[in-house]
Amino acid sequence: MGETSEQVLEEARQRGEKLLTRDFVSLIERHHLNEQGVSREMLDAYDEAIANDDMVPFEAGEVTSAVENRSVDEETWVDDEALYWIGNDRVSIFPARWHDELSETTDLRAYVDVIGDVIGGSDPDADEPQGGMGTSVGGGVGSGVPEQLLLDAVSVIGGTERESAKDQLEERRNNGELVQDADQHPEARVYLSEEAGEMRDDWLN
Repeated sequence: MGETSEQVLEEARQRGEKLLTRDFVSLIERHHLNEQGVSREMLDAYDEAIANDDMVPFEAGEVTSAVENRSVDEETWVDDEALYWIGNDRVSIFPARWHDELSETTDLRAYVDVIGDVIGGSDPDADEPQGGMGTSVGGGVGSGVPEQLLLDAVSVIGGTERESAKDQLEERRNNGELVQDADQHPEARVYLSEEAGEMRDDWLN
């Protein structure tokens, strides 16, 4: 059985009842980056740890059961509430296509390009469904990728620290390679500068 991370369990304890199953899978995935996704063996290990830890806000077997109920076999994005089987019986918060195309890079422009192709163009007047990680694929203008979703993806798939990803985002914005909605809300979208085009003046205004 896999070896659990005390850091994952401690963060789960700190977040308490606000922690959703998908959040917990995200924590596991970010702290076990030797392979893409989380194996069933590792999920079983965490379920066993939870059974002996009253401070983690899940019942014994709840994580594995939730993964089985919420995971899909789709290779591309469904929504921000799904979990995805990505091969070799491993589950991820992101689909297999994104892992295949992005696992060898931490370049935010590549992430915006690949992810924006899938989730871009949502109706800005539509309700914004919120997932376990607090990310949404609704709203915004045109295409682009919500900031938190972008940072989560480069952290989970690319294996980089979120602070490093934030620093890269700021650098790319400063040098004009990426453009972000003028609204600094966490769901403000990030765009490739060459695709932003005429919308940029509207955002800045």
